[in-house]
Amino acid sequence: MECNNNIKAILFTLMFALLMIPSATLLAQHRGDNLSFQGFGYKDNLSTKASAMAGAVTAVSGDISSLFYNPAGLAGIEKFQISFNVKRYNRHWRENQDYRPNNAFSTLPLYFEGLYIPLRENSGRWDYELYKDTLNYIVNAPKLGVDPYDEDAADWKNSKTEFAFNDLTIALPFNLFDRKFVAAASYLRNVINDYDKNDTYQKPFFTSYDYETTIRLVNGTDTLNVEWSRFLRQRTGYMNNIVAGLSNEVFENVMIGIGANIQFGQTEDLQSLVKVGDFHLIDAQRFKFYFNDTSTVISGTSKYNSTRFNIGTMINVSKIKLGVKIDLPYTLTQEWNYTKQDSGATSLTQVLSGKDEVKMPAIYNFGLSFQPVDDFLMSFNYEYAPYSKAEFSLASRDTTFRNWVDQNTIAFGLEYKMFDYLTLMAGYRTIPEVFIPDGAAIKDKGPGANSYNFGVSLNTFLGRFDLAYEYRILKYYDSYYSNTNHALESNSTLMFGFTYSFE
Repeated sequence: MECNNNIKAILFTLMFALLMIPSATLLAQHRGDNLSFQGFGYKDNLSTKASAMAGAVTAVSGDISSLFYNPAGLAGIEKFQISFNVKRYNRHWRENQDYRPNNAFSTLPLYFEGLYIPLRENSGRWDYELYKDTLNYIVNAPKLGVDPYDEDAADWKNSKTEFAFNDLTIALPFNLFDRKFVAAASYLRNVINDYDKNDTYQKPFFTSYDYETTIRLVNGTDTLNVEWSRFLRQRTGYMNNIVAGLSNEVFENVMIGIGANIQFGQTEDLQSLVKVGDFHLIDAQRFKFYFNDTSTVISGTSKYNSTRFNIGTMINVSKIKLGVKIDLPYTLTQEWNYTKQDSGATSLTQVLSGKDEVKMPAIYNFGLSFQPVDDFLMSFNYEYAPYSKAEFSLASRDTTFRNWVDQNTIAFGLEYKMFDYLTLMAGYRTIPEVFIPDGAAIKDKGPGANSYNFGVSLNTFLGRFDLAYEYRILKYYDSYYSNTNHALESNSTLMFGFTYSFE
């Protein structure tokens, strides 16, 4: 008995040690891409209990959440179940743009850093002449010694908090031809929430080879005109999912399952480019700044739909389960209707519409779970999404668009049954993005976020209550000749679920 208690104490400590893994600083790209399929590379939580284990449940059976992660696992359900899940999320974005002085235009970074605010009455005057006017050419002191990702260092920040419905799911075991089957169905709603901001959007962006074939140099004769604008893009909405699955234990300890997902939804989209002014660059330390009050605002809606299928299997070998799920290729369609408003000396309104498509490749999930003792379960999950093979078809030419890159997601989960009525869970997941950052040396692997998860399940005479918390964080920077953009995205999600089993 004492030995078993020691084992339980060690496993209990191990489970919560996952939460102490440090996060890493990573690269990413947010420079002002036009509206396309932003927001669909984000991995949402699909059920409360599975979220507490960081989604590492491809090889875990007997729970209704198997409908989303591996339909083969539904075969372990013995009773009719109904589950309801809701969530509250709090998402943050912030960025610190750090501009470096240069020999050619030593004072130009002061504008972009916001350390020098030009006066309208000085529009079109030589900067080097204004610099001599120490009474009016006021330069604020920069903040020193502040972590570049800290909130105090941020040039801008944004947040979004919402309480949202997640899913309503049922699972029904039944016999057919003297064989046991389990069918499940769900209405699931995913949140789409994308945000991007760049207060120093430049056209041309003359300090990066990524945006110009050559970096243009001033020569004292020709004028290089650089437009300075403030860019904003945001997308909010929901994707509705009708999910169904069917599972059967075809042989002893061998289960298979099939699933389908009909997806449809709508988002509100906004993209604005508000011009601050124009820089006329002539020669070393010789430039002028002109105010220019014009803007371009694109707003409207996008509607989406897709139908996808998946197949899964699970093999039970003693205390080990192996699970595989394959999401088959599918096409996601986006139909958008926008209004474009150009404002300035004259105003122009245009009505725009189009249809974009992306053909997604097959996505592969591999899972392993190990139950060394009855009260403890360890699980591992690996997902390979070869998004570099995705085929995008856009209604209009977009020079800012870049193909996605492959996504390799790794997750670990732990479950410890402390008492008959109380189960503790924890997990860790690394979630890569689908883009390559500006200035990154590695061109085939996107940046990743770290996800820390834990939760509890409480079994009562009323049913099972689940509570899960996820903290997800991504730190990244874009690197250019002129500046480095330090940005941070974080997401805190609290999920609550209730599952009732009918006798």
